[in-house]
Order: sequence, then structure tokens, then C-alpha cells
Amino acid sequence: MTTAAHAVLVSGAGQLGSRYLQGLAKCRLPLRIVVQDNSRDSLERAQLRWNEVLDPEVIHEVSYHSSIETLPRQIDVAIIATTADSRPQVVGHIAAHASVRFWVLEKVLAQSESGLDEIVTHVGAGSRAWVNTPRRIMPWHRQVRAQLGLARPMIMRMEGGAWGLACNAIHLLDLLAWWTGETLQAVVTDRLEPRWFESKRRGVWEVAGTLEARFSGGSCAYLSANQGSDAVRLEVTDGRQTWLVKEADGVATRSDGRAIPGRMQYQSEMTAPLVESLLEGRGCDLPTLDESVSLHRAFVRSMLEHWRRSADAGATAVPIT
Repeated sequence: MTTAAHAVLVSGAGQLGSRYLQGLAKCRLPLRIVVQDNSRDSLERAQLRWNEVLDPEVIHEVSYHSSIETLPRQIDVAIIATTADSRPQVVGHIAAHASVRFWVLEKVLAQSESGLDEIVTHVGAGSRAWVNTPRRIMPWHRQVRAQLGLARPMIMRMEGGAWGLACNAIHLLDLLAWWTGETLQAVVTDRLEPRWFESKRRGVWEVAGTLEARFSGGSCAYLSANQGSDAVRLEVTDGRQTWLVKEADGVATRSDGRAIPGRMQYQSEMTAPLVESLLEGRGCDLPTLDESVSLHRAFVRSMLEHWRRSADAGATAVPIT
């Protein structure tokens, strides 16, 4: 490995972090990849995932670390794929240990507003950090956005079975912010069910019902989920026409019959182009940390208030990830 290799950190070697790692194998630039996780089991699984994609053409070296203290002091790209409960603390430890050129942060960013503030403090001001709400960089969703009319306000509706409203709503809120250029003003939780339920991931909770999000230009999102297996559908009306986006089926259809086929990309497909773009000085089209924190703030505040009313009056964080 030459000294010209770029240092890329993947912190959090779980399911998502492992997919980031696999994606890095496709990078054209030589990389010094460092994978960090407190769990040795997670590191071993990540190594197995890496070996699945390893071939003689791969030009990168990979090392695995259970401690942040053993990481390089200079990191070109830090990908933070931990769970939301530990993300502010992990970002703080990495920022204290190393000089980081670019950050890519997974969502949900944090489980409280103080956690959001902590991340911003550690990363610093400026546009060298982005949040991975990736519909913005998927070619299919970019095609749909290009066909949306200019009429405002827009109305978005997402409904279906157990699609993980509490943990995944931020993806849809970011999508509408991107489509409209508006900022999120308020999140209304009155029509969410009063009781939360534990998700498949231990310690992470979900809720059914309807979440309403109001944006600065009058656009609104109505995100609904139940605990059943109903098909998930995304619908957006731009004031004149309506798009029905069936992400599972890979087709977006407009009310006049126009159809755009496409598909949701895997994280392992998106990682290499994203990292190459950052390293080559082209930035990326994900929302900046500042943009995403603004969106997260209204969302996390309202969800924490609902969690306090429903489950734990003294809670300081909402258990979503």
C-alpha cells in the first residue's frame, strides 16, 4: 500500500457499517480503511463481509479496531454508522483523537436536541459533514424530482404496514425538504398511537399512527404506519398532478399516465461514488449537517415529547435509531 492511500474510517461495524465497508471495495482510489467497533463480534462479522467482496483487483488495506485510541491521527473520511444513542459520544471521541477532513453521518443523528448540539460542536461549523438520507443521490429519485411541477405547496403521503415510522420518518421529511426547498417548521404527533412497541432491534422502539409535518411554504407530509403487512406507498401532489411512487416495485407513476421506472439503491452501491466525490473535491449531494440538524431538531423534539407522554415522563432521549 502506497503512502498516497486515503484514510477512511467506518465507525460502527453492524449491519449498515458492514455494507459501507463492502461498498468501499469498489473505490478506484487506493484506501487505507479502518473499521472501529467496541464489539469484537461485530468486527469479525465485518471482516467476513469484506472477505465476501475481496478479489485480486481490490487495492485497499483494511484494519479492525475495538478502540478509537488506536485509529490514525489523520482521517480523510469518517463514516459514522453507529446507533443513534452512541453517535454524539463517538463523534466526540473521534474528533478529539483525529483530524477529520470529511464526515458522513448516519441517521437518526441523535436521540435528543442536546445530542444534536453535541455533534455540531464536535464536527464544527462549515459544510464538511453530510447526513446519509440517500434518496437525494439515487438516480431514480432525482428523475422524479426533475419531473415535479413548480406548483406549491406539495402534499406528501406515506402509508403502509410496519415500515418503521419513528426510525425512518426522517428520510421522508428530508425528501420533501429537497423537493420543495422549504424548511421543516413543526411536527405534530397528535394522531400517533399512545403506546409505543419494541422493534426487532433490542432497545429501539416504534410507534404506529400518523405523523404530520408542516413546512415553511405550506407543504405538508402525512406519514402513516400500522403494525400490519400492508404494502407501502408514497404519494405526492404538486398542486396540479399526483405522483404515486412504489419503491418496492420500482415504478413512479404520474396521474396523467407518465411512468418512471427505477429502483432503490443499496448502500454498498452508493458508498464508492460518494467517497470518491469527497476525496476528489466534488462534495456530494447529501444534505449538509447544518441542513439535516435543522430537520432533525423539530422531529426529535416532538418525538421525545410524545415518548414522555406515552412511556417515560422523565426521559431525556427518545429510543429511535
